[in-house]
Amino acid sequence: MALIFYARVSSKDQNLERQIYRAKQVKADKIFVDKKSGKDIDRTGLKEMLNFIREGDTLEIVSLDRLSRNYNDIKKLVQLFKEKKVKLVVDDLPVTHTGNDLVDNFLLDMMISLMGFVAENERQKIRERQRQGIARAKQSGKYKGKTKKYSPNSTSREGRLVYQGIVNDYKSNNYETKVQLANKYGISRQQVYRILATINQ
Repeated sequence: MALIFYARVSSKDQNLERQIYRAKQVKADKIFVDKKSGKDIDRTGLKEMLNFIREGDTLEIVSLDRLSRNYNDIKKLVQLFKEKKVKLVVDDLPVTHTGNDLVDNFLLDMMISLMGFVAENERQKIRERQRQGIARAKQSGKYKGKTKKYSPNSTSREGRLVYQGIVNDYKSNNYETKVQLANKYGISRQQVYRILATINQ
């Protein structure tokens, strides 16, 4: 049975020192680290840790968001630890360290469910604020919608160049079929039709 410690910061510029200090304090047998965003679980250190842990091991982290910033990922990982019979210790959730595994698991599940409720509630609030913002922008005539990938106003230089190239070819009749235009610029026929529709408006 080993004590495994997982530490993560979001970028290479950030420091793992505080988490590593904690790992040494608890005399961790093995430390896995990542310097990568917690938006998903595609992280080298996390994958290595998941392959390393065995039944009876204890995994310690300073907080649940070190595992992930995504509620669904946290839920899946915690379930995986349960299936592997790995005990999870979260330093900033001392209420889950009662010493009774049944109680600890119950309290951890309750905390994760609460996090899920908070996360979903926040998502709904964000969606509602976006909806209200769009409605106000439409009322004032300022809402333009999402910028098209291939347009004169595209945020991508490639998008602007492709748009202009097709417009030029179309206006100078420098093409045989719309399929040929699509192949020339490496885009779909539907995208060509959309671009040409803006010219003919």
